[in-house]
This record gives sequence, C-alpha cells and structure tokens, in this order.
Amino acid sequence: MGFNDSEVQADWLFKDLIESKGYTNNDEVIVEFRDKTKNKLLKKQLEHASKKGNKNGIPDFIIRSQKHANLVFLIECKADPEFHESRNGDMPVNYAVDGVLWYSSFVSKEFDVIAIALSGNTDNYKISSYMQLRGTDQYSEIKSSELLTYENYVDVVLKSDISFNRDYETLLSYAKRLNSDLHKLKIKESKRALLISGVLIALQDESFRISFHTHASSSALISTLIISISSQLRIDKKKDRNSDTVLSSFSFLKTSKSFTEEKEITIEKLVDAGAGKTKKETVKIRQGLWALIETITSIRDNVYYFLEKYKYVDTLSQFYIEFLRYANTDKGLGIVLTPIHIAKLFVKMAGVNQDTIVLDNAAGTGGFLIAAMGEMVEDAGDNQQKIDKIREDQIYGIEYDEDIYSLLASNMIVHSDGRSNIRWGSSFDVVPDELKKITPNHNIIDVGLLNPPFKSDKDDVEEFDFIFSCLDAVTKGGTVIALVPTNIVTVDKGISYQNKKKLLENHTLEAVVSLPEDLFSNSKTSVVTVGIVITAHRPHPPRKTTWFGYWRNDGFVKTSNFGRTDINNEWYGENGLQEYWLSAFINREDIPQFSINKVVCAEDEWLAEAFLKTDYTLLSESDFEKTVRQYYAFKLENNL
Repeated sequence: MGFNDSEVQADWLFKDLIESKGYTNNDEVIVEFRDKTKNKLLKKQLEHASKKGNKNGIPDFIIRSQKHANLVFLIECKADPEFHESRNGDMPVNYAVDGVLWYSSFVSKEFDVIAIALSGNTDNYKISSYMQLRGTDQYSEIKSSELLTYENYVDVVLKSDISFNRDYETLLSYAKRLNSDLHKLKIKESKRALLISGVLIALQDESFRISFHTHASSSALISTLIISISSQLRIDKKKDRNSDTVLSSFSFLKTSKSFTEEKEITIEKLVDAGAGKTKKETVKIRQGLWALIETITSIRDNVYYFLEKYKYVDTLSQFYIEFLRYANTDKGLGIVLTPIHIAKLFVKMAGVNQDTIVLDNAAGTGGFLIAAMGEMVEDAGDNQQKIDKIREDQIYGIEYDEDIYSLLASNMIVHSDGRSNIRWGSSFDVVPDELKKITPNHNIIDVGLLNPPFKSDKDDVEEFDFIFSCLDAVTKGGTVIALVPTNIVTVDKGISYQNKKKLLENHTLEAVVSLPEDLFSNSKTSVVTVGIVITAHRPHPPRKTTWFGYWRNDGFVKTSNFGRTDINNEWYGENGLQEYWLSAFINREDIPQFSINKVVCAEDEWLAEAFLKTDYTLLSESDFEKTVRQYYAFKLENNL
C-alpha cells in the first residue's frame, strides 16, 4: 500500500504534535507507526479490521504504555480537512473520523480506546478525539479541538463514571475471591483487612514492590514487609503519630501458620531467561513463602493498580465489609461503613472545596475523609503547594477502635496520605482537648461529616452525642452532615426527643434526607437511615423551614456478585440521580412525591414521608404486593 506526499505530511504533522505535547519525552509511552505494534492481543483485534473488509486493519499510529496496559490510542490521519468526517459516519476508507472509529469498534472488544482523527496540514488541520470503553458499543466525543497531553486523555478515561463502575465491580468481585483464598489460608476474618492494608502500605515502597518475590524464606519476607510498613509510617516525622500502635496490628503475620509453613512444594513459575525474556520452570519452594508471595502479587495486581487509577476511593472499607459480613463476632457484625457514593454525595452537599477543613469524629476506615480529600484536591487543580497543605492541615479524623484506627491510618497512606491529623482516641476527649482552640469563638473545622456508631444496646453512646461532639469542633456557620438511624429523628419522647430540642436550641436544622432502605445490605444490616444537615452554632429560627428529601431510590440494586451496586448506571453522569438530588437540595426545591420545605419543631417527625402527600393514582396492585413482601422479608430477617 502506497501513501501520497500529502498523507505523509499529515503523518509528520501528527508526529510534531505529539512531540510538542510531551508524548515522546515520556518513558512510559510507546508510539508505534502503522503495522508495527508488538502487542499480540491488539494485533489479534485488528486482524479483521481492514476498512475494506478483507485483511488486517492498520491505523496510522498506535500509542500505548505499560502503566495503562488496558488503554490504547488509535490515530487515523488524512491529508485534506474536507475528508475529516462524513455526514453519516459510514465511510471509513476515505474519512479520518469514520476510519478511526471503525478501528475502535474492533479494538474496544479488549481495550479502552482513545480514538484520534487528524486531517490537514500545518497551516490548516482538524483534530477530533473520542473515547470508547472496553466491552461497549458506544463512543463519546472528547470536547477539544486540539490534541491533549497523554495524561489528559488518560484522565478522561479514569474520570469516566462508566469506566469507574466497571473497574469497581471487578474490584468487588475480586474481594470475594480474596476472601475465599484467605479463608483457605485460615486467616481470621478480623485480620484480613489488616493484611491487605499492610501489603498496600508496603507496596508504596518501590524496593519492596520490585523485590518481594525474590526472598528465600517467609520469615525474611515477613520481616521485610513489616520494615517497609514501618518506613512508610515513619517517613514523615510530623505524621509519626501512634505508629507503634499501627505496627502492632500487623504482628499476627509473624505467627500465621499459613505464611510460615516450612513444607516444600513443587510449582511452575516464570523465571528470568535473559534478554528481557522469561520462561516457565519447575521449582521447589516452601509452602508458606509461596502462599505469601501469591497473596502479595494478587493484591498488587488487583488492588494496588486500582488505587493507582482511582486515588480517592475508600477501597479498604469495601474489603472490610466483604471480610466481616460473615464473621461470627459482634464486633464484625456491628460495624457499618458508609457506601462510597453516599460519602461523595455528602461531601458535595457540604460544599467542600480546596479551602475547607474537614472533620470526621467517628472516622472508621476513612470513607468521608478520603472522599473529602478527593474533592479538595480536584478543586486545587495543579497547585501542588495547595494539595500538600490539604493533606497536611485540612483533614481531621478521630477513631477509637484500635484495629479500625490501623486501617484508617493505612487507608490514608495508600490514598496519597492525609494522616497528619488522624487521632486515635475518643471524640469526647480529642475534641475538647485538641480541636476547640485556635482563636476565641472560631474553631478550626469548617465541615463535619460522620456516620456515628449505631446504638444497639441501652448502654451505648447516643448517636446525637457524636453529632454534638462534632458540632463542638465546627466553627460558627459551619456545616455538619450526619448519617443516622431514622428512629432518632422521628420520636417525640425520651432522650432522642430531648436531643432534637437541644439541636434546635443551639443549631439550625437545614435538611433531612431519607436514604435507601437497603443502603447497608452489603454490611448485612437492615437499619433504615437518614442524612441530617446542620448549620453549627446558629439557633434554629422559629419560622425557618427545613428541606425534606425522599431519597429512597438511588438506582442501586442488589446483585449476587457485587452486592448493592449501580449496575444500570443510574447514579453518575450529567443526567444521573446524584446530579438530580444535589440540584434539588442546593435549590431547596419543592417537588411532588420527592421533596418539601416545612417548618418543624422537636415534636415532629423529621422525615420526608411525614409531609409528602401520596398520589394514590400512581399506585398499582404490584406496588402493594412488593411492599407486603418487603415487610415479610424484614420480619424474617429480624426474627420477628
């Protein structure tokens, strides 16, 4: 196949553009011209992708990298801007856009694709870019008339809600497999999340990441693992708080029989064959060492690389939920962690930005703090000095449980580290001793976000006590959003009623939103909850209305493989439920069957259902049957 001078000029133009955008200065990026790709899977996808339908497809350029091995750039160049894109998109031989999308339709069966069409010359050219995710038939245009940097294109893919959903569901599926594997290794449920957190911390250490599989004994590998954890904990003296407590949580690794088993087994493994090649070889290895190497490798490939892509997702909490949901201990069953999408929603409701200082005084594994840090860092853009300040000075967390604190500290480390102000202790000690200071009448915290422990025994601390403790630390006019059981905001007597009165006397009740009834089904609990939004230290005015939202349906459904998940992609995106809910909340809209503004007092039920009028014309016999079934299931689940 020959190419005319004009087409060659278009190729050189693209080469100049990628050089000017830094592609050729990036050691990670591989630029391949025409039929030169060394990726066998990619070659296979292009075998029948000829635009004439009779042989291999040959894009003008292919760009890929080892770091993002599942992402491929396909580029098609044409000499004349008039042949940039056809009217109907069905002329791949003659038009750049048509051609590159044709190739993408084949390659996207196995890869995420950035498809770039260029037509013209240095004086007059057009560029169009598209994204097509693996396993999908649809592509979306990337709104830019210029070539973006490699990092910008990667960012577009990573920030795609569909891409995140797909990868997150894969992660949840892996959590089940890992749970099963660790069960076979007889690792206790309560230690499994600590194991994964410790491995993830150690993998931050490049030398450990490169060499962990080369150790000759499990004792040597365990020692190196703990040393790597320690070095990451102590890498910054300002953050070296309670490191000994965290390190002690990993001592179980030294006594794990599964990881210290000395019996020799024969395995097949890949070994260095020289010249950058590997070969399979039968070798003998101690069983415990092999089990630990395999576990670390599995966590690296499935979790560490996920976190490389999605830095501000509370991954550990999802593993913690999976590991403890079947645990036969009150401790395991009593912990209820906030789902990621709700944590992110509350962060947005609170208006968190790059200048916000956030506290979670019942921090758990850090879901709210990580979501808040992600929002702050995104708002800070490329201002690295500001991002450093966010991590150093703007994230505050308190956790009482020793093992959960270890997970919290670990979680902050593996999520770019915001643990400078993470405290191990009681909110009722830390807040008055450390956080109620700075200047008179001006506390340090702007926003409080919390999911306090749900009271299950008469001697347990009241949920409202955690809320008031958080409010004590928040500056006047600041915002606190708490996720609590419905029953504490609907009663008109007892201690919860007194707490409702106390709240209105000292603070403003801005909003109450009714959350999905099965929100915590992944944690095997049936507690129905609400989110309450409070403005701190401004007594609730007598005629002030409170906004009530009926947020029972978030589009998530229960699945056998992933638990409760957004499998139908109803939550994210410009037209998703998250945006609809946020818009209604921010504008305090009255929407039939969905939201209403009402003046309330402590005697009222603080719940949307108490005020919204039911439109009975919308009800059907199937609605009645569904409700009866749900009620019967609730009775069975709670032994009523």
